[in-house]
Amino acid sequence: MKTRSLLYALLATTTIGGTIGGMVAAPAFAQTPPVSTPPASTPPAAASDPYATPIGVPTQLDAVTTAATRNRRPLDEVPATVSVITTEDIERENMQDVRDLVRNEPGVTVGNNPNRAGFQNFLIRGIGGNRVLVIVDGMRVPDFPESNMGAGTYSREQPDLEDIKRVEIIRGPASALYGSDAIGGVVAYTTKDPGEYLREGQNAYGSIKSAYSGANQMFAETFTGAVKTGNLEFLGIYTRRDGQQYTPAQSSLGPNPTTWFNNDFLAKIVLRLTEVDTIRITGGYTQGQQTTQGLSGVGVFPSLFTRVYDEWGKDYTNTYRLSGQYERTAPIGFVDRLSLLLYYNNVTTQADTYTLRGATLGIIPTNARASSFLFNQSVSGAELQMNTDATLFGLRNFLTYGLSFTYTDTTRPRNRAQITLATGATTQVVGGETYPNKNFPDTTTVQGGAYIQDEITAYDGKLVVTPAVRLDYYSLTPSPDKYFWNSTGASLGIVPSASTYVSASPKLGVLYHFTDRYSSYFQYATGFRAPPYDNANFGFTNTASFYQILPNANLKPETANSFEVGFRGKYPTGSSWQLTGFYNMYNNFIETVVVNQVGPVTQYQYVNLTNVTIWGVEARGEYRFTPDWAVLGWTAFAQGTDQRTGLPVDSVSPWASQARIRYGGETGVNAQLIGTMVAQHNMVSNPNYFQTPAYFNLDATVGYTFGNHIKFNAGVFNVTSAKYWNSADVIGIQTTNRQLDLYAQPARYFGANLTARW
Repeated sequence: MKTRSLLYALLATTTIGGTIGGMVAAPAFAQTPPVSTPPASTPPAAASDPYATPIGVPTQLDAVTTAATRNRRPLDEVPATVSVITTEDIERENMQDVRDLVRNEPGVTVGNNPNRAGFQNFLIRGIGGNRVLVIVDGMRVPDFPESNMGAGTYSREQPDLEDIKRVEIIRGPASALYGSDAIGGVVAYTTKDPGEYLREGQNAYGSIKSAYSGANQMFAETFTGAVKTGNLEFLGIYTRRDGQQYTPAQSSLGPNPTTWFNNDFLAKIVLRLTEVDTIRITGGYTQGQQTTQGLSGVGVFPSLFTRVYDEWGKDYTNTYRLSGQYERTAPIGFVDRLSLLLYYNNVTTQADTYTLRGATLGIIPTNARASSFLFNQSVSGAELQMNTDATLFGLRNFLTYGLSFTYTDTTRPRNRAQITLATGATTQVVGGETYPNKNFPDTTTVQGGAYIQDEITAYDGKLVVTPAVRLDYYSLTPSPDKYFWNSTGASLGIVPSASTYVSASPKLGVLYHFTDRYSSYFQYATGFRAPPYDNANFGFTNTASFYQILPNANLKPETANSFEVGFRGKYPTGSSWQLTGFYNMYNNFIETVVVNQVGPVTQYQYVNLTNVTIWGVEARGEYRFTPDWAVLGWTAFAQGTDQRTGLPVDSVSPWASQARIRYGGETGVNAQLIGTMVAQHNMVSNPNYFQTPAYFNLDATVGYTFGNHIKFNAGVFNVTSAKYWNSADVIGIQTTNRQLDLYAQPARYFGANLTARW
């Protein structure tokens, strides 16, 4: 058992119970499935279960995913490319934010806006934004208004990594199981459970953790406590983070001075009513505040007919999550397992900005602008999932089926006033806009879905065929008010209207094990994304700059068709490899185009315009040459083409490869050296766009575990202080952009975390 636990820590894989701090979770937790998805039913004779986690030396392919098929499966039993990032990975590599989370993942990245907005959404194989579905414990989390990204203050809120047990990343369309917005992939967070800390015979647990990242002078303190009394378990986690701005390597420009803090709370109650009936109640709250001096926005801007003397911004974020889940792991009639999840989550962001302005040729400011832009979205939902394990026509059929419902309210009020400094006079008609206003009306979104998936096993478990289909209903109901009409102006003459969409999303997976060591898979998957609230009914008029954006109630859903083929090998020594090729076709992507000219006013509208093809190859593997030593690596190449123009897709990342050597044990020292090489991003749609140069980056980490009580991890990142850019940060930025240096990655920095537990 000790050897098995050691190897799991080395590979950062997940056992049935997951890993915490390098320890295998208590056997009791093996009966407690993750919150995010109900587990597969387990036949009495586990040895004959073709879906059971393999016994023996585990490899990376034995890591368990619950998101890919909505059931607990080892990665080599899934006909798709899925990454599993565990608590052990997060601690060992000193991951402190969402960018850290994916920095070593092939084909996945997260953009960053250094001016103010910060981290953007996930970008998976060239598709990102709200086209990637993010879920926490099975809950759809709020998105963000992509139509207002130009404001530079919006990003999508992510859970704090100290709350997270496991992160699963599904590459490619996944609408057959998850519905709209999963057109580019799924990122599924699973929060920690008290059972992971309360080992057998323990009724209480406590720990204190401190962490530091030199990338942005971030300090974090985390307090964790868990208790058990009878059949009731409780977990509480509090994390405080304080940080500053990122300082790019070898930059000729100073970054925008920034200070920020976050307070994050997670509480979870687990009530085990019987051996087969469990209730979980989970609550989360995050409060954040950031203050920024916008030096990058200071200067003369002829296109705006103004000079900006100084700018300050203050951003506030509040996020709430509450869910209740009932699980039964014993049959009720023909249903072998059942899970019912009810949830509510809400995000409110407020971006306040104060700017001193004046004439282009002036020497002192003549006016000030005070702005306050808000965004609020609440998501209420329910998920009912059931499993039936049956034998039909002599073949095992494992059915997963269920219903889902979400109700979403979205609003984005904007307010701005301009003050004449000499007189104190104030006006709310600023820059051709009348304030307060809303660029899109308050919108109610209703989504309903029904899905079914069957895992059909044949030839003594060698062949598994997985068909699935989901039927989705999606409706938008706008509620325009006077603030929306302030934004559009009386000349618009178009009233936003409700929209309804119905879509079917099929999927087919085939997995075949040639031998115990070698297997192959094929998957055809489809994606569906209904026109979002802000695209369908975006209305805006700027009389000073002579342009309008018109609503379009006739938008069609964006769709995707994906083909993927993979080959895998895993060996008794713990070595493994995987080779994947994919070809994805995306249709009806929504973009803005010029639709009319009314006098001096140019009219734009969101329309279904772009068809995109993205194909690529990914490979990853590990070679375990002793129980304590391993070499790991991956490579990823992708190419995208806009079929309308024949030009490259700017969001597709350039070719990248990584190699690492790792040493470690259950206690004592663990260490790794990581080298990443990325090619020039020369596949851009405009020759004037900045093409990120090729680069090589070197990271090193080391850790030491003192028994069961003390754990220390440290690392040095960008060892050589190389100046390089992440291509996702500079999509569409011109080579002449004066702020280009600010987008470079941080120079050499150190990070560390220390955990004391009892």
